[in-house]
Amino acid sequence: MIFCKTNGFRHASIEPGIQAIKKAGADKGWDVRATENGAIFNKAHLDLFKVVVFLSTTGNIMTAEQKKAFESFVENGGGYVGIHSASDTEHNWGWYNRLLGTHFKSHTLIPKHLAQATLVTEDRNHQATRHLPNYWNKVDEWYNFKESVRGKRNIEVLISINESSYSVVWPKGMGKYHPISWTNQMAKGRMFYTGMGHTADTFIDSNSLLHIIGGIEWAGRF
Repeated sequence: MIFCKTNGFRHASIEPGIQAIKKAGADKGWDVRATENGAIFNKAHLDLFKVVVFLSTTGNIMTAEQKKAFESFVENGGGYVGIHSASDTEHNWGWYNRLLGTHFKSHTLIPKHLAQATLVTEDRNHQATRHLPNYWNKVDEWYNFKESVRGKRNIEVLISINESSYSVVWPKGMGKYHPISWTNQMAKGRMFYTGMGHTADTFIDSNSLLHIIGGIEWAGRF
């Protein structure tokens, strides 16, 4: 299930992302549904899915009851995938912050909002990264997070950004060790997050699209 509700900035890349994930899913025999309706977060509906994708969601998007249903889904073995501004969602939901490991803080505005950066594939054995080279370039809106997830329990950093490869003037970046994609495990559930996805090109470029599809496969145990 792709959940793309926004209660804040809405990315133009959401619709291309839905289409790309649906096409990739159809090629793999998946039944992919997309919705902005939070009412689907109840046990009866969630039990129909193996993985829930938050595709550039923003703001506060779920009721207390919907949150409880989603927590139970993940902790009992359901998969979660967060794309881009999924980390700029539900900042005050403690469980969700533990699932992600952190939240969005800022992104570079000066000198450029979008920048080409060199990405470092730290783990090339994971389902979401085994197709990637050690180093590769991508243009995106590069997020800084409230705290680094590196070294946190159960979290594995898959990809980081080489901050020296693009100009970071304001706001300040995260420094030498800047994770941008990682995994976590919450009870029986799996979590995959990538900060990529501001640009629609994310869902055309084979490196980033296969990274996302691999993350969905891993989180959903396909």
